Amino acid sequence: MSSVVDLTERQKREKEYYDQYAGSFDLNRKIDFSPVVSTEKRPWNSYWAVYHLAADSFKPNALMLDFGSGPGDNALRFAKIGYKVEGFDISESNVAVSHLVFEKNGFSGQGHFQVAPAEVLPYPNNHFDFIAGIDILHHVDIEKSVTECKRVLKSGGVAVFREPLEVPLLDLIRNTWIVKLFAPKKKSFDLHITEDERKLNQNDIETILKIFPQTILKRYFLFARFDKFFREGSDPQPSTLEKIDLFLMNKIPALKYLGGVVIFVLKKD
Repeated sequence: MSSVVDLTERQKREKEYYDQYAGSFDLNRKIDFSPVVSTEKRPWNSYWAVYHLAADSFKPNALMLDFGSGPGDNALRFAKIGYKVEGFDISESNVAVSHLVFEKNGFSGQGHFQVAPAEVLPYPNNHFDFIAGIDILHHVDIEKSVTECKRVLKSGGVAVFREPLEVPLLDLIRNTWIVKLFAPKKKSFDLHITEDERKLNQNDIETILKIFPQTILKRYFLFARFDKFFREGSDPQPSTLEKIDLFLMNKIPALKYLGGVVIFVLKKD
């Protein structure tokens, strides 16, 4: 099912990018369920933290929304927790891949996906018990998308978003020509960078807080930002730098304001 909405030029570019990106998804790849089945906890890892929060919020027969579901691998992990999962994506190709991913992994009855932009969701009011979005808000109109998130979330429900966050001092250095020479920021399928994406900033945080006054922010990614130079992105082993970040931020709370990743835990009255 598709949502009939006139797309903006930015949305059209995002759609075109992800239609192409979906073609590179290996349907035979083994999905790593470690974050949701392992007895090990990794509170220092922002991705694992999203799954831990999802598991903590789970109740039997709970319905959740994967907010910007991509090719469906994240949604599959939520289904593994036990959720009945619905998801949407701006790309028809991603939606098609998501259904295949669920089918190939034996979860056909637990996932349903459709085409829609985050700014206009095709779901009724007060529909979901839990919502999770991983690296999605920095691709969309935040005010419209988070307002839609609140609309479709049940009273008493929780929404969790993991997002890259602008750190003015560090990003000033990041955007110098010499750093970009070694770590480009151009559109890339290998690095999963779209033309229009940007990190969230303080204004975005304030916008989210106006819509969801009951918001908890958890910050990550201080020294772990250098992992890209030492580790493969798919490395399943724990990151020593992420552990150091958690330790330092707990010992010196002011350091959290240098964290380049934030998890929003949004609660609806």
